[in-house]
Amino acid sequence: MPAPTQLKNHERLKKLQDELRSLIAQADYLRSQVDVVNDTIQDLVTTIEVLEYLKKSGEGKTVLVPIGAGNFIRAKIEKVDSVIMGVGGRLSVEAGIDDARKMLEERINALEGLRLDLLRKLEEVNRRINEILPQVEALAKETAPGESK
Repeated sequence: MPAPTQLKNHERLKKLQDELRSLIAQADYLRSQVDVVNDTIQDLVTTIEVLEYLKKSGEGKTVLVPIGAGNFIRAKIEKVDSVIMGVGGRLSVEAGIDDARKMLEERINALEGLRLDLLRKLEEVNRRINEILPQVEALAKETAPGESK
Protein backbone atom coordinates (compact mmCIF):
# COMPACT_ATOMS: atom_id res chain seq x y z
CA MET A 1 0.00 0.00 0.00
CA PRO A 2 1.43 3.41 -0.95
CA ALA A 3 2.44 5.73 1.84
CA PRO A 4 0.25 8.80 2.52
CA THR A 5 3.05 11.05 1.24
CA GLN A 6 3.14 9.11 -2.03
CA LEU A 7 -0.65 9.47 -2.40
CA LYS A 8 -0.42 13.23 -1.83
CA ASN A 9 2.42 13.47 -4.33
CA HIS A 10 0.45 11.43 -6.85
CA GLU A 11 -2.59 13.71 -6.44
CA ARG A 12 -0.41 16.82 -6.73
CA LEU A 13 1.27 15.35 -9.83
CA LYS A 14 -2.10 14.71 -11.47
CA LYS A 15 -3.24 18.24 -10.66
CA LEU A 16 -0.05 19.76 -12.10
CA GLN A 17 -0.25 17.57 -15.21
CA ASP A 18 -3.84 18.72 -15.79
CA GLU A 19 -2.77 22.36 -15.37
CA LEU A 20 0.18 21.80 -17.71
CA ARG A 21 -2.07 20.28 -20.40
CA SER A 22 -4.45 23.22 -20.07
CA LEU A 23 -1.59 25.74 -20.30
CA ILE A 24 -0.14 24.04 -23.37
CA ALA A 25 -3.56 24.19 -25.05
CA GLN A 26 -3.82 27.89 -24.15
CA ALA A 27 -0.36 28.55 -25.57
CA ASP A 28 -1.26 26.77 -28.82
CA TYR A 29 -4.48 28.79 -29.08
CA LEU A 30 -2.68 32.08 -28.39
CA ARG A 31 -0.01 31.27 -30.99
CA SER A 32 -2.70 30.55 -33.57
CA GLN A 33 -4.44 33.84 -32.72
CA VAL A 34 -1.14 35.72 -33.13
CA ASP A 35 -0.72 34.06 -36.54
CA VAL A 36 -4.23 35.15 -37.60
CA VAL A 37 -3.55 38.72 -36.47
CA ASN A 38 -0.18 38.74 -38.28
CA ASP A 39 -1.82 37.49 -41.49
CA THR A 40 -4.53 40.14 -41.25
CA ILE A 41 -1.97 42.89 -40.67
CA GLN A 42 0.01 41.68 -43.69
CA ASP A 43 -3.14 41.71 -45.84
CA LEU A 44 -3.88 45.29 -44.77
CA VAL A 45 -0.30 46.40 -45.45
CA THR A 46 -0.51 44.83 -48.91
CA THR A 47 -3.82 46.62 -49.50
CA ILE A 48 -2.21 49.95 -48.63
CA GLU A 49 0.66 49.24 -51.02
CA VAL A 50 -1.76 48.40 -53.84
CA LEU A 51 -3.80 51.56 -53.15
CA GLU A 52 -0.65 53.68 -53.28
CA TYR A 53 0.41 52.07 -56.54
CA LEU A 54 -3.03 52.56 -58.07
CA LYS A 55 -3.17 56.17 -56.89
CA LYS A 56 0.16 56.96 -58.55
CA SER A 57 -0.02 54.97 -61.76
CA GLY A 58 -3.16 52.86 -61.90
CA GLU A 59 -5.35 54.90 -64.20
CA GLY A 60 -5.53 53.29 -67.63
CA LYS A 61 -3.76 50.09 -66.49
CA THR A 62 -5.15 46.67 -67.24
CA VAL A 63 -5.45 44.44 -64.19
CA LEU A 64 -6.67 40.96 -63.40
CA VAL A 65 -9.81 41.02 -61.24
CA PRO A 66 -10.58 37.91 -59.19
CA ILE A 67 -14.05 36.55 -59.90
CA GLY A 68 -13.86 33.57 -57.54
CA ALA A 69 -12.40 30.07 -57.35
CA GLY A 70 -9.01 31.23 -58.63
CA ASN A 71 -10.47 32.71 -61.82
CA PHE A 72 -9.77 36.22 -63.14
CA ILE A 73 -10.91 38.61 -65.85
CA ARG A 74 -8.98 41.48 -67.38
CA ALA A 75 -10.28 44.95 -66.56
CA LYS A 76 -9.08 48.43 -67.35
CA ILE A 77 -8.90 50.93 -64.50
CA GLU A 78 -10.66 54.15 -65.43
CA LYS A 79 -10.55 56.17 -62.21
CA VAL A 80 -8.66 55.73 -58.97
CA ASP A 81 -10.12 58.47 -56.84
CA SER A 82 -12.09 56.21 -54.48
CA VAL A 83 -12.34 52.68 -53.19
CA ILE A 84 -15.20 50.59 -51.78
CA MET A 85 -14.20 49.28 -48.35
CA GLY A 86 -15.80 46.61 -46.24
CA VAL A 87 -16.49 47.95 -42.75
CA GLY A 88 -17.95 44.79 -41.23
CA GLY A 89 -21.33 43.16 -41.06
CA ARG A 90 -21.52 42.98 -44.88
CA LEU A 91 -21.49 46.77 -45.01
CA SER A 92 -19.27 48.71 -47.35
CA VAL A 93 -18.51 52.40 -47.75
CA GLU A 94 -16.96 54.40 -50.52
CA ALA A 95 -13.92 56.38 -49.47
CA GLY A 96 -11.24 58.40 -51.13
CA ILE A 97 -7.85 56.73 -51.46
CA ASP A 98 -6.31 58.84 -48.67
CA ASP A 99 -9.26 58.25 -46.33
CA ALA A 100 -9.13 54.53 -47.12
CA ARG A 101 -5.44 54.49 -46.27
CA LYS A 102 -6.13 56.19 -42.93
CA MET A 103 -8.86 53.65 -42.10
CA LEU A 104 -6.56 50.77 -43.00
CA GLU A 105 -3.75 52.22 -40.88
CA GLU A 106 -6.17 52.56 -37.94
CA ARG A 107 -7.10 48.89 -38.33
CA ILE A 108 -3.41 47.96 -38.43
CA ASN A 109 -2.73 49.95 -35.25
CA ALA A 110 -5.64 48.29 -33.46
CA LEU A 111 -4.45 44.86 -34.59
CA GLU A 112 -0.88 45.59 -33.47
CA GLY A 113 -2.26 46.44 -30.03
CA LEU A 114 -4.18 43.17 -30.01
CA ARG A 115 -1.06 41.30 -31.11
CA LEU A 116 0.91 42.80 -28.21
CA ASP A 117 -1.80 41.75 -25.76
CA LEU A 118 -1.80 38.23 -27.15
CA LEU A 119 2.01 38.04 -26.97
CA ARG A 120 1.96 39.21 -23.34
CA LYS A 121 -0.60 36.54 -22.47
CA LEU A 122 1.46 33.94 -24.32
CA GLU A 123 4.55 35.01 -22.39
CA GLU A 124 2.65 34.62 -19.08
CA VAL A 125 1.43 31.16 -20.09
CA ASN A 126 4.92 30.09 -21.17
CA ARG A 127 6.36 31.40 -17.90
CA ARG A 128 3.83 29.32 -15.95
CA ILE A 129 4.60 26.25 -18.09
CA ASN A 130 8.30 26.69 -17.31
CA GLU A 131 7.48 26.89 -13.59
CA ILE A 132 5.32 23.77 -13.57
CA LEU A 133 7.39 21.52 -15.83
CA PRO A 134 10.28 20.93 -13.38
CA GLN A 135 7.77 20.23 -10.60
CA VAL A 136 5.96 17.68 -12.76
CA GLU A 137 9.24 15.99 -13.68
CA ALA A 138 10.36 15.83 -10.04
CA LEU A 139 7.03 14.48 -8.80
CA ALA A 140 6.89 11.96 -11.65
CA LYS A 141 10.26 10.55 -10.55
CA GLU A 142 9.15 10.40 -6.90
CA THR A 143 5.87 8.64 -7.65
CA ALA A 144 7.20 6.26 -10.30
CA PRO A 145 6.05 2.70 -9.61
CA GLY A 146 8.66 0.33 -8.30
CA GLU A 147 10.73 3.02 -6.61
CA SER A 148 11.03 2.86 -2.87
CA LYS A 149 12.13 5.74 -0.73
